[in-house]
Amino acid sequence: MRKEQLSKFKKQVNAAMIGYINLLERKELLSTSIDLHESFTNLDPQVKRSILVIQDTMYASLIVETHTWLFDKSNKSSNLSLHQLLDQLVDGNFQSKHLLEEYVKPPSTIALGGESGGWNEQYIEDRKLEFNKTFSDCVTCISELLSSGIVDRVKLLRDRLLAHKDGSYDVADNGHTVQDVFSLLSHMRAILVCLNKLFQRISYPISDSEKRARASAEKFWNQLARL
Repeated sequence: MRKEQLSKFKKQVNAAMIGYINLLERKELLSTSIDLHESFTNLDPQVKRSILVIQDTMYASLIVETHTWLFDKSNKSSNLSLHQLLDQLVDGNFQSKHLLEEYVKPPSTIALGGESGGWNEQYIEDRKLEFNKTFSDCVTCISELLSSGIVDRVKLLRDRLLAHKDGSYDVADNGHTVQDVFSLLSHMRAILVCLNKLFQRISYPISDSEKRARASAEKFWNQLARL
């Protein structure tokens, strides 16, 4: 990675984090409806049929939006897609020199009372060790995802769904499951946490956003189950 690319990579990580948070609401609506399916058994058959239609629609929407988030090039990052960023990070030729330099840079301080500035040497060494471990963990997570086949299955499913806009494509009969997209998002969450630690010193409300999305989804489906 060249030094001038660092800013571009940061923008992509920022866009990816925001994109993940934006996907949570529909992910949790679908996931919660599946978890609570037994609550719907006593509902009117027409209502249950409508729930299935809603689930199918949310599933297709989540697949398409996840594909967009992962593969579409970002206008805010000089036409770099999130998937391209992942590919570059696991490339054996990737140079992390400039990223490391920024990661270990000590914070600006003002010396008071003749205090020694020697503390920053230990700070730099500690940060180097932390960087190496985080970068290694990140590459491992990305490699596991890219070799798992999940990304390819989601990409294929998205293409098939768009090619059959009349809804005639049978997801289950063609070997796809709803867990594919859930698994992809779970992998990406772990990767994004690592990427954010490497590239930025920004805190994103991932856990809080997940809890809010889950609570909102549970409230919606539980109220529907009481009809």
